[in-house]
Amino acid sequence: MKNELFELASRRRSVRQYGDKKIDEQVIDEIMKVALTAPSSFGHRPVEFVVVRDKETIKDLASCKSYGGSQIIGADAVIVVFVSLDRGEFWIEDGAIASAYILLAAEQYDIGACWVQIRNRMGKSQTSDIEIRNLLGIPEGYEVLNLIALGEKGEIKKGYDESEFDHRKIHQESFKK
Repeated sequence: MKNELFELASRRRSVRQYGDKKIDEQVIDEIMKVALTAPSSFGHRPVEFVVVRDKETIKDLASCKSYGGSQIIGADAVIVVFVSLDRGEFWIEDGAIASAYILLAAEQYDIGACWVQIRNRMGKSQTSDIEIRNLLGIPEGYEVLNLIALGEKGEIKKGYDESEFDHRKIHQESFKK
């Protein structure tokens, strides 16, 4: 049985090195359309995005995370995923689902992508969230969950093969060791 989504997901890998080729604006728009289709708790759609293409701003974003932020340098675009906190406790899940959609959409266009965690991380003098919100003008009442770097794949990683998956992790009806 052909499973196109499995094929897409199994070849998607985190890319942290990028080539110089620019991503067409229309491709970015298509990726973001997919992000907007992501389900959210109670259908409130609290997730918002800032797409950053300016190289200096990308470097500034990288410096907002004291460890691990440099992996976005060299990306052609960085998507900042942030969520309104006024809709309840599920903001992390809502942002994570939208981010996963972005990662899969990027792979569909053969764009390298990498999730960079921001929640509960430190910047130079404040939390990464606060520093990024200040940098981009994101108001109070929102929390930055993560960044997603996008760019031409500067490294090629082998996709996953179904034989690598531990099917014993799938349980039927109840947990069975």
